[in-house]
Amino acid sequence: MSTNTYRVPYIDLPGEFSLFAERLTGRFRDICSRGQYILRDEVQELETRTAAYLGVRHAIGVGNGSDALLLALKALGIGPGDEVITVAHTFVATLAAIHFCGATPVLVDIGADHNLDPTRLAAAITPATRVVLPVHLNGRCCDMQALQAICRAHGLDIVEDAAQAFGSRFQSRHAGSFGRLGCFSLHPMKVFHALGDAGLVVTDDDELASRIRLLRNHGHQSKEKILGYGFNSRLDNLQAGFLLEFFDHLDTWLQRRREIAAHYQQRLAGLQGIQLPPPPAPGEYFDTYSSYVIRSSRRNALRNYLLHECGIEVFSHWDPPLHRQAALGLSAWHLPRTDELAAEVLSLPIHPGLNDDQLAFVADCIRAFHG
Repeated sequence: MSTNTYRVPYIDLPGEFSLFAERLTGRFRDICSRGQYILRDEVQELETRTAAYLGVRHAIGVGNGSDALLLALKALGIGPGDEVITVAHTFVATLAAIHFCGATPVLVDIGADHNLDPTRLAAAITPATRVVLPVHLNGRCCDMQALQAICRAHGLDIVEDAAQAFGSRFQSRHAGSFGRLGCFSLHPMKVFHALGDAGLVVTDDDELASRIRLLRNHGHQSKEKILGYGFNSRLDNLQAGFLLEFFDHLDTWLQRRREIAAHYQQRLAGLQGIQLPPPPAPGEYFDTYSSYVIRSSRRNALRNYLLHECGIEVFSHWDPPLHRQAALGLSAWHLPRTDELAAEVLSLPIHPGLNDDQLAFVADCIRAFHG
């Protein structure tokens, strides 16, 4: 079945574009008529608005979320001989950033929330550990209170992979604002997204912000002066302009995602063979549901049924997990909970354009299979 013929698509980018077509094409014409394509007015406006929204001093636009992670580690001077603690239940870019710094990834198993388990962190720390890199997966923040306490006790920096958590909060603070640096992807699959690749690095540290700005633009302090080697990772004005058009709708979109998640929670509650996402503790977590992930004891069969019999687009994200990808050389790590989750998780359709009839159909199909 073609992606274009799913009765319930996982996301609906064409439908979203149709709602914004006039404004997006108008923004495109305006930027092109001015010939301002790289690091110009729209990028600066987006950085200012993002910093204010997230409650941080600096937001720096970069080429994509993968670059955001790499530049953040580079800005901290991470290199050969250093260890960075993270998880295997994530997109490969998390580990690639560590690899391309020449550092060594140390993998910790995950908890019931699918995020780094703080109770396992201390045992993974060695004299070579420099950074803890938690991943806020599926729009749920990690337990940053516990992680910060451990990192402070050991003198470690935190770099947050908040690629899936723009707008998510823990104890009223935004994902990305807890560590020395926070990293965001604005890829089209994300809750707040561009029409192509884009990313952000955020920080409260003035010196680190200056380093990121140098690293994203080949080390240029000015047109004439280079302060060191850097990268080509500049957020272009067109993508920044498109993001600005979406910004005013972000909170409405996040609220709709939460409504969809509540609908799934209600319609799928008590179904044998299905585990739903753990509910967020009131006042502690504000989840944005970049993915709505269930666990099924018959995941592969359920996935095939939904895809091919029902026309519902679903994904089994992060399977196999990264320590089971032979090319990455991480097979020595023993991560039983990661293995268990990877074999059972299934991401259901979730995007602001879903209507109640589609949601009911998804739930009815799952109940028919597992009922």
